[in-house]
Amino acid sequence: MKNRRVLALGLVIVLGVSITGCSSKKQTEVTAEKVNVEVQTPGSGEVALDTDYIGTVSPEQQVYVTPLVSGTVTQVNYAVGDTVQEGDVLFKIDDEAAQLQMSSAKAAYSQAAAGVTAATGGSRHLQNYQTEQSIDTLEDSLDKVRSSISDMQGQIDTLGQQQEQLTQAVQGAQAGAEAKNQALAQAQVRLDDLNKELEALENPGTDESGVELPKNEEAINAKKAEIQVQETTVATAKLDLATAQSQLSDAQAGLSQVTSGKSQLESALETAKSQKDTLKDNLKTAQDTYDITQDEVYPQTDATYAAQLSAAGVGVKSAQYQLDFYTVTAPISGQVETVSVEKDAMAAAGNVAFVISNKNSMTVTFQVAEKVKDQLQVGDAITVERGDETFGGTIIEVGTMAGAQTKLFQIKATIPGGSDKLPSGVSVKVHATTQREEGDLIIPYDAVYFSAGDAYVYCVEDGKLVKTPVTVGLMNDTQVSIADGLTADSQVVTTWSSKLRDGAEVTIVSGADSTDGSNTASTDSTDSSNAAIADGDITADNAAGDAATGDTDNSNAADGTGTDDSNSDRKDAEAGE
Repeated sequence: MKNRRVLALGLVIVLGVSITGCSSKKQTEVTAEKVNVEVQTPGSGEVALDTDYIGTVSPEQQVYVTPLVSGTVTQVNYAVGDTVQEGDVLFKIDDEAAQLQMSSAKAAYSQAAAGVTAATGGSRHLQNYQTEQSIDTLEDSLDKVRSSISDMQGQIDTLGQQQEQLTQAVQGAQAGAEAKNQALAQAQVRLDDLNKELEALENPGTDESGVELPKNEEAINAKKAEIQVQETTVATAKLDLATAQSQLSDAQAGLSQVTSGKSQLESALETAKSQKDTLKDNLKTAQDTYDITQDEVYPQTDATYAAQLSAAGVGVKSAQYQLDFYTVTAPISGQVETVSVEKDAMAAAGNVAFVISNKNSMTVTFQVAEKVKDQLQVGDAITVERGDETFGGTIIEVGTMAGAQTKLFQIKATIPGGSDKLPSGVSVKVHATTQREEGDLIIPYDAVYFSAGDAYVYCVEDGKLVKTPVTVGLMNDTQVSIADGLTADSQVVTTWSSKLRDGAEVTIVSGADSTDGSNTASTDSTDSSNAAIADGDITADNAAGDAATGDTDNSNAADGTGTDDSNSDRKDAEAGE
């Protein structure tokens, strides 16, 4: 196309000279001829501008496997080119010393576990059982003492009542004995008086002359009878007194017995109360001891032994952790790239032993300028070329920090598959869309012309060409976004002819309603050779800037201006201009 347009330009120059030499009549005849043109109404969609970059291919994931311990290699299981799965054992290092440490740690753990069992097992259960039995015994004893105290208190109350009754009985017996004694005394006095009277009757004495007086036998007999009766009364009084004294003695003996029994019970009650207090104190001490043991001693003991067991467990884990260092496994699934260890040779800690790459997807990395970086987003599609092969990819990372020396930003994209045709480390060409613009008025690139930096198109109105100035936005080799100057109904001429000029009559031979906006067109920004010639006018070159740096400052601007000084200014060679 470029060669054709350049050739056409030469022809126009020659024709221009020829036309200059023609007569005015000939020019009029040429002007009168109708021009056959194709037209198209503007469409809507996206105009995109692509830029080429040089990228470097690397695996999606690549790890350098280094042992964490040094030692003699006892086993190597994979070679370069082998495929490994995550967790596969790559190689082993002599672990005898680590095994001894593991055995020691396990022994310490077993000892700690035995201590826990001893502290929390049978001995604790026995101690708890004995303490609980002791508490139960104390509670039973306390209940019995309380019952005994209650019984004794009841007996003391009963004896108190009996004592009161016996005291009253003694007092009554004493009063009766005194009454009987008084009655006896009175009866005895009376008997004595009667005996004196009898003696006086039996010894009447003598008269004044000394002659004995005669006895009064009848009076004597009567007195004797009276004495006999009185003697019976005295005897009865003595018997009553003896009975009263016996009753008094019995009452006093009963009172003494009750008083003694009550005193003994009161003494026993005091002893029982003291025993109860002692039992209560002992029970409280036993319960407090049991509670403290359960709530404090055992938890503290358990915590101590648990800490010891935990420490021993940490020792086992630490030993296992160290032991695991001697078995080196694959951290990812992939292909073995390099192997740097051999059986029976020494492996040094920190030295790379294996390199494993996950090539399910490859990654391409390229550098762009800041202006381009701001246009790229994660998820944008890219195209990678190597030789005759083309691969599709997706941007997965947009760098946020410029390189210290290059001042460029790193972009990463993933390429699914293609691992066999995209070896690690090779350079490839990357096509990335660096500018996009949504437009409601998009026309073919070849329909736009420039003169002195100003863009214009030819539209058909009422069968004639109308030179229409336009403001262009983003453009590529196939499409141009028009910012101003056209409407959706404008009939834009899309074919070139040397007879195109403002006011020329035309015949529309074919055309399309609009460009297909759904099919976004793009172009390689490094191709700036497209040109068209229309009666001396040259269509816009699409200068895309420096593809290596991604600098699109000299390309069609994405800010809507659409043109800059890099677009070829072309003189309008229309007749009459």
